[in-house]
Amino acid sequence: MEFNLIKTPVGILAKALDAVSEQPIDIDFTLPDYCPDIEKILRCKITPNIYNRNLSGGQLQVDGTTVVNILYTDAKNNVRACEQSIPFNAAFPLKEIPDNPVIETYTKLEYLNCRPLSPRRLTVHGAFSLYAVVKYIGKADIFSPDTDSKLEFNTKKIQVSALECLCQEQFSAGDEIQIVNKPPVEVILDSDVRAVITDYKIIPDKLMLNGELNVRLLYLSSVDSPEVQQADCSIPFSKILDCSGLTADYETSVKLSLLSCEIRLKNDILSETPVVNVDGRLSLSAASYGEKEAEIILDAYSTEFPVELDSAVLSVITDTKVIEDSFMYKDSVSLPDCDLAEITDFNVNYSLVSTAVSESKITLNSKLNVCILALNSDKEPFYAERAVEFSKELDCGGFNEVSSAYAQINSVSYRIAENGEIELRCEIRYLVTADKTESFKVITAISADEDKKVIKRNTPLVLYYADKGERLWDIAKSFNTGKSLISEENNLGDDILQEAKMLLIPIM
Repeated sequence: MEFNLIKTPVGILAKALDAVSEQPIDIDFTLPDYCPDIEKILRCKITPNIYNRNLSGGQLQVDGTTVVNILYTDAKNNVRACEQSIPFNAAFPLKEIPDNPVIETYTKLEYLNCRPLSPRRLTVHGAFSLYAVVKYIGKADIFSPDTDSKLEFNTKKIQVSALECLCQEQFSAGDEIQIVNKPPVEVILDSDVRAVITDYKIIPDKLMLNGELNVRLLYLSSVDSPEVQQADCSIPFSKILDCSGLTADYETSVKLSLLSCEIRLKNDILSETPVVNVDGRLSLSAASYGEKEAEIILDAYSTEFPVELDSAVLSVITDTKVIEDSFMYKDSVSLPDCDLAEITDFNVNYSLVSTAVSESKITLNSKLNVCILALNSDKEPFYAERAVEFSKELDCGGFNEVSSAYAQINSVSYRIAENGEIELRCEIRYLVTADKTESFKVITAISADEDKKVIKRNTPLVLYYADKGERLWDIAKSFNTGKSLISEENNLGDDILQEAKMLLIPIM
């Protein structure tokens, strides 16, 4: 005979896919006719743009283009640029496609080499890693006692963190911008775009978000006598994300990602000031965790039949905390052999974030890549990169796992110190989901042989001398009687005896 147990499903963050694919970069191209000859290559940069993420046919298909941007100098030591786009695609197989999935993709440069073959021709070889994760709300079953069952149960009430909402939407953001109080744009050399959350508000079933596209342009105002200019501008946007079941009472993680961005110079013959068109594609996702109380079965027996118990180790997330904030990171960068006189462009990007968890702290670790385009004392342009490591400690008493960690550079500023070092200031926003996980050995199934009976004692009461620290549950199980009967007969309130004493054991 199988005894019925109450099965309660609890929402957990599950992954249908967590994979990586290496995307090669191999191009050999000739400069367009309007580009001057290459004298010296200053920098080669790649920017993967993801245009499509499609789940169908048992796989995740990711399509996009890799933009290869080359900064170089011509024979007159003027900074020039050329650009080439190459398509890429990757297919990640899945065993099954879950309902209402959330897709995350991000990239990491592995290596990149650029070499001129002639003043008009160059070759680029490299690779980047494309990471793909498909998340969904999975279910973990917690077994509780059925009150109608004629069994004795030893149970424990626990707090459980349940994933209640998981939603995502892609959308477009952008605008036409004009560069004011600076020379007009004639040629765009390079660009960098960051998608930043400025604020958000949660109302029932909706997330209302405001953000900005922070655009940095490196450009020439004149092709004939080129002088490199740099301009920054912000494009505000707002988005409402529908998410059934979302409430402000939940711990909610909100993530905004820039999938792709195209920047084009639009020459309008009716306007004296050229217009720059910015067209970005973004992904907004939210994950919310609520609290539930659950009752788990630690042990069970029957006073009538011998029972067989199936057990398992249940790992439960008992609490979830979303840690979201920003801090100002300060460091210094030295260029001892570069004869730095003037900085033309200064930018910082970062690699993937790793985490380390101790008893009371979570440590975020990452590398910042500082990119500097500058002039020496002879007004000759040069390019330099420096890597600096940063770490940030977060207080997290009791939280022993990190399910998600994300960081983003919101703003960058610098100052050239008297000793020639560059003082760096970066505002870094971080988003961490920390879990408190506990494990319990629980009963998952109970069966009994009705043809066998438990041997009963002939006396209705038994005297038992109990030691200090003994548990009523263990005593009741050994005498095959009810724990509540012992507690009522001896006027006891605690399960564990605080002192040695004689007990009257009622026999069922």
